[in-house]
Amino acid sequence: MISRGPTRPRAAVAVVTLALVVDMFLYGSLVPLLPVLPAVAGSTGAAGLLFAAYAVAMLVATPVVGRWVDRSGPRAPLLAGLIALAAATVLFAAVVDVPGTVGLAVLSLARAAQGVAAAASWSAGLALIASTHPPERRGTVMGLALSAIGFGVLLGPAVSGFLADAFGPRAPFLLVAALAAADAVARILWVGPTADAPASAPLRVVARGPRAGLLIGLTALGAAAIAFAEPVLPLHLSALGLGATGIGLVFGASALLGGLAAPLAGMVTDRLGAARVAALGTLVAAAGFVLCGLPVAGASIAGVLVVGVGAQLVLAPTLVLIGALAEHIQPPAYGAAYALYNLAYTAGLAVAPLAAGTAAALAGVGATTIAAAAVATLTGTWLLLRRAPAPSPQGAERPRE
Repeated sequence: MISRGPTRPRAAVAVVTLALVVDMFLYGSLVPLLPVLPAVAGSTGAAGLLFAAYAVAMLVATPVVGRWVDRSGPRAPLLAGLIALAAATVLFAAVVDVPGTVGLAVLSLARAAQGVAAAASWSAGLALIASTHPPERRGTVMGLALSAIGFGVLLGPAVSGFLADAFGPRAPFLLVAALAAADAVARILWVGPTADAPASAPLRVVARGPRAGLLIGLTALGAAAIAFAEPVLPLHLSALGLGATGIGLVFGASALLGGLAAPLAGMVTDRLGAARVAALGTLVAAAGFVLCGLPVAGASIAGVLVVGVGAQLVLAPTLVLIGALAEHIQPPAYGAAYALYNLAYTAGLAVAPLAAGTAAALAGVGATTIAAAAVATLTGTWLLLRRAPAPSPQGAERPRE
């Protein structure tokens, strides 16, 4: 029986967490399959297109879903997102072995459908949490729900690589279908009517808040470091002799190490400042990119792991920055602050795969990863040398950067 009662806070958190895990599981499941997809055929440009299609669709859909949520509440967009998720799963499974332009076009449509589903999950999910939790709890609960992304990123490549080697490239999508069914049950049964979402400051107002530029820059940079590796390095590792299982485990281990490093980075952010911790992350990622492009399997694997740690060191301070940005407005504008974070993250996901795929197709993997290392090094140096902002005119104490 479908629930008609109001959505309970715990149910809201459970639904949003599951939705984000499923979306990111499906997103990451493509990584180890790239070398065996006939439509990709070893092309780094085609691989970059598949990853960018997800991010561009999410970027375009997010404002539309946001307006829909404002008008109708989060339940309808969350349920509509299931259609996009189902379409992505069906399309992937249907053309996973279709070569050429047709296969690539339909796979790109599937990735775009997944991006639309993610826009619904992120936008409507954060609104659902905001409408079911008091202001003093929203920041903690939203951060907890978004931490679920790491589980999807961790499990997607590792599990899909094993399933593809053991049962064929369609097998991962049977698992995704089962996860999507569980997600559907949760959304239908647990998401009922909600109170009107609390009024939030316009995004443009929040974007002018304290250290908003640093938040946007670090978020996009951390996402780009992750996304830069995804279309290029699976093909590189495959050429060095790794199968789908091995590639999936490498990227899964990278996500795991990054997830373990993130809490430590968050703990030292208050002491060292967000900019310094992020600078360390960019320098670590730079070292990883140098290793990634080497024609030696062990060095390239180590590089993927190091890049994962560096990216999370860049992203970890953003959780502190989100809180400060949201709370400078009363009542705290957590929804708008997290929306700004999501848009910055998605922008990084959109640009990096296209840049990586195009550069690798033109200049080769080695030159591309060296260029990425150079950009990361310059960025880290700038973060270390930049001057901290002056104290506010009121003399209020501000966190160090």
